[in-house]
Amino acid sequence: MARTPLLYLLLFLLLLAVGRDSGAEEIGPPQGEQITLMVPVTPRMLDPAQNLQPLTERWLSHLATRANLRMRIQPAAFDRRLADVNRNQNSCILGAARLPERENLMRWLAVIRLDQLVLIAAASDPFNGSLEALMREADDRIAAPSGIYRTVLEGYGVRYVSVEDQRALARMVAVGRIRFGIVIRGTLQVPEVAALGLRVVGEMPAQKYWFACSRSFPEAVAQRIIVVMKEEHSETLRKLAMDDVWTVKGPEGAQTQ
Repeated sequence: MARTPLLYLLLFLLLLAVGRDSGAEEIGPPQGEQITLMVPVTPRMLDPAQNLQPLTERWLSHLATRANLRMRIQPAAFDRRLADVNRNQNSCILGAARLPERENLMRWLAVIRLDQLVLIAAASDPFNGSLEALMREADDRIAAPSGIYRTVLEGYGVRYVSVEDQRALARMVAVGRIRFGIVIRGTLQVPEVAALGLRVVGEMPAQKYWFACSRSFPEAVAQRIIVVMKEEHSETLRKLAMDDVWTVKGPEGAQTQ
């Protein structure tokens, strides 16, 4: 009988640990309207512990405060992100490519970033050829996250290894566990990835990535987000968090900063 209080305490701690969602954090005023913000597992967005990078958190905290939102941040693979916005009207995605087949699946609120997909290899890799030749060479020897990355590879008929965390994917390529990888270019900007000794062996045209929400996302909340994002200070914070320090080729081939 003397063990009963200790047993209850252990059970309580176990339930608390199981109930805690790994990688989840909340930002914004406690009394704000609750939304879930699904975040891709990229090092530009998340640190190694899968918490928001400081500049991203600063921008989103400003957005949440100004729009009176309590944002629950949830890192997730694209399939989970898409499933969540389809079943939860208060769910959004931070950084979704606006593809034709997705047009009617989400509500597109605002562009947050211009970026491009790149294929990477170790610096010592001898490949030097066209994108078509690279796709033939990469078949069954490339790692890819879910979403647009795999859509591109499937369009070329390329088999791939599924790796969701782009930081881990870059390390796999660097140490030779797999020959190629496909990531967003912003991944290569993070210092620990830049130090791995990788090179870009192929690239796709740059495209816009959006803050997108459920099709049934509340209209009043959507309008508050859109208005705040257009504010000068909010745009300054977004640029600090999201924009690259290098130039990338825009959709028509023009250089865009």
